[in-house]
Amino acid sequence: MATFTRANGGALAGEFVGRDLKWVKCTSTSIETSPGAADSDFEKVVRILQKYSTVTIVGTPASSNAMFVVEGLPTTVGDNSADQSGGTAIVNQLNADANVSLGSAAVRFTVYSGLSGNTFA
Repeated sequence: MATFTRANGGALAGEFVGRDLKWVKCTSTSIETSPGAADSDFEKVVRILQKYSTVTIVGTPASSNAMFVVEGLPTTVGDNSADQSGGTAIVNQLNADANVSLGSAAVRFTVYSGLSGNTFA
């Protein structure tokens, strides 16, 4: 059985560890417009995230922003390594995919690794 070392040094059996969770914010001026409609900008953004990760939690879009919790977001396209830090390469790919899908160059993704106090870190 595989084991992983926790940040505090304890071992944890690998079969019980999900892939790293990331908090993702998508900013787009039209993301909150009819989010429940088929093929809305919000739905397109969710589909783009699903190409690269498992979307675990979907927030309600408002004020040109939508928040998501995803699992297993790689650092680059095709990266299946243990380092799931959501690096610059995957953010650039998410932005590029969304800009094509939504027909706008104003879609921006931000990936956060965790929480700190009352904000994302």
